[in-house]
Amino acid sequence: MKAMMYLAGAAMAAAPAMGATVYTDSASFLDNVLPGFYFNDFAGVPTGSQPSLNFSGNGFSYTVSATGPGSNNLFNNPGLISLDDANDSIVVTFTSGNVTAVGGNFWSTDINFQPRAAEVVIELSDGTVVSYNSTSAADFRGFTSNDIITSISITALNPLAGPAWATMDNLYVGQVIPAPGAMALLGLGGLAAARRRR
Repeated sequence: MKAMMYLAGAAMAAAPAMGATVYTDSASFLDNVLPGFYFNDFAGVPTGSQPSLNFSGNGFSYTVSATGPGSNNLFNNPGLISLDDANDSIVVTFTSGNVTAVGGNFWSTDINFQPRAAEVVIELSDGTVVSYNSTSAADFRGFTSNDIITSISITALNPLAGPAWATMDNLYVGQVIPAPGAMALLGLGGLAAARRRR
């Protein structure tokens, strides 16, 4: 069963930083992601307590785990990833070394996996920190970066109303579409390499 712990929101206050482009809807995010991304709706995830989970597809791989002062275990419901202890954060560690785009539904739940209004903080390895008031499982955040993203963490700050558990579903992992200028440079580099080979 999920542990009922309480963490004061002030303890997790983070100064905002932006290294990635942030999207609040999946359509806009996917417009900026190359085809061939890996989508996971976690339909077959083992339910209950798990120390960590590994996933891979379409050339991308990652591990999902929990970290923090709590039990450091996940606690999943059919089709979603959550935590055993409200004091912990979900951490997705990208092991394929090629991720520049990640997005999904990130929200907070109560002990019965029902949405609970709370502040959700998402932090990427490139220094991006985003905080927003989560109210439902439809809350989406997507990120594209010029740097390789090695991890993303999701934390629900426990409101005065009671504990809240970070929860995620519908995770997209892929690569950002290069900007037109970058594509032109890539094309010129390829042309120069082709000329040297002749």
